[in-house]
Amino acid sequence: MIIRSVVLWIHVLCGVMWVGTCASFLLAASAMSAESDEWRDFALRAAPRINRINVVPALVVPMTGAGNLFSAALMRRSPFPPAFVGIVAIKVVLFFIMGITLAASFAAEHAMREGFVESADAGEAAARRLVRLYGTVAALGTVALGLGLWLAGT
Repeated sequence: MIIRSVVLWIHVLCGVMWVGTCASFLLAASAMSAESDEWRDFALRAAPRINRINVVPALVVPMTGAGNLFSAALMRRSPFPPAFVGIVAIKVVLFFIMGITLAASFAAEHAMREGFVESADAGEAAARRLVRLYGTVAALGTVALGLGLWLAGT
């Protein structure tokens, strides 16, 4: 029982960490002018760190999610209701989209670093793309966390 709770909390905290890092970047970016040196310096320093941090939840969430599902199946000893299966399927799809978005964030971060070296416009375009990607992760992750709460009640 204790291990089940620990795995569940690790799963939830990793999801919150992934959403929180992206949302924090969005909040900080919204407080600065997109054309300012402050914005450029912030994006160049924060994006690589956020991307590296987000690799951890991207690896841990599916493992702990599978563990949670296995644990629920053992405790239930009967087939899951169709609504439960549907919600889990939606969460899996959301996770894969978030993973693809994380990979795109690494590419956008790289393009941003190179873009700011070449010209301010190229760097700003890549930084705007990074903001959209982080916004996508924050939105999808929020939905996934909400669906997880729904699952907890079933």
